[in-house]
Amino acid sequence: MKTYNFPFRKLLFIFICLLLLTGCWNSRELDELGIVVTLGIDKTEEGEYILSVQVINPSEIATDAPTTRPPVSTYSTTGRTLFEAFRRLTTQSPRKVYLSQLRLVVLGTAVAEEGVMPVLDLLYRDHEFRTSFYVTVAKNAPVESMLSIITPYEKIPANKIMNSIESAEQHWAATKGVSIDKVISSIRNPGEDPVMSGVILIGEEDIGTNINNVENVDSPTKLEIDELGVFKGDKLTGWLNEKESQGLNFATGNVQSTVVTHPCEDEGTLSVELLRTSADMKGKIKNDQPVIDIKVEAEGNVGEVDCRVDLSKPEALEKINKEAEKKIIESIQATLAKAQQEYGSDIFGFGGVIHRDHPKYWKKVEKEWDSYYQDVEVNIDANVKIRRKGNSTQPINKES
Repeated sequence: MKTYNFPFRKLLFIFICLLLLTGCWNSRELDELGIVVTLGIDKTEEGEYILSVQVINPSEIATDAPTTRPPVSTYSTTGRTLFEAFRRLTTQSPRKVYLSQLRLVVLGTAVAEEGVMPVLDLLYRDHEFRTSFYVTVAKNAPVESMLSIITPYEKIPANKIMNSIESAEQHWAATKGVSIDKVISSIRNPGEDPVMSGVILIGEEDIGTNINNVENVDSPTKLEIDELGVFKGDKLTGWLNEKESQGLNFATGNVQSTVVTHPCEDEGTLSVELLRTSADMKGKIKNDQPVIDIKVEAEGNVGEVDCRVDLSKPEALEKINKEAEKKIIESIQATLAKAQQEYGSDIFGFGGVIHRDHPKYWKKVEKEWDSYYQDVEVNIDANVKIRRKGNSTQPINKES
């Protein structure tokens, strides 16, 4: 009887192929998972965590025929720890919650004021979480209430909030999308403090949880992005208003586009559309005290004219440049006043600038940076250039 002997290397090759063809041993079917898009975390008066999850109803998202069922469902539970609260969700959710598609985390005011680091530990440690989601703060309502609101236009409320943050950041510069990586980096860096976008509830909660809320041209209950929350370390200390939020973004080079409006000499106003901006911070030491120089460069167009001005004259454009520069400097100064004197929070990252430019000096002041920060001298310079003035050099509603 004839036998065949396979060479050893062929057997090894077959064995390796078998290892690569083991299949998805830990796979789960989609109909077994509850896909979480928004996570809400707050605290009870007794100190327990309140965990709320917003889960997609796949049949409502995929269909083109509207029904009376909402596109998402919300489940809430409590626990002494977040991990415990997650496991307790199994008593409510018919499916295992799946967290890899998480888009948004909304923190309650109680959690934010007490300190967010214990919360972020689980979100960053667990392998099921990605780090691309935004972290926000619920400003005027319980987190559980916000996650129950049905939003118009976007079927998934998490997408609505994320898109609002990104749109406002790109075109108005009064907010900022902050990921968990950025939050943790700012908290752990002794020369920087974090900020987070605020979310506000407008209208009545009872109306917002009903599908009728999105059957109106103007929904009576809605979620909106509102200003930036200022943190000292990992604790929320206060809020910036719209002008101050823009000032922070101007100083840190986070303005992609916005509008600057100033009054004219006689009457009316003029608006400039800023399209390209950049910022640079440099640190220096003067009389053994830290000094920060902020330089903002911007280019823009004349967007709207409601006053008597002749844009064909170079001196008129130069004056518009100066007025826009003045507005930028004023907004940064307003942010500085609140951050340095009222909150004592280094949201500009001045400590990091000193560390970068003068590392030896930073070693000397690092442990006492809080006391140095409030007295840091800041010099602000802005340079605006108008590139286009539109199709008309004269306002159409004023006499030439």
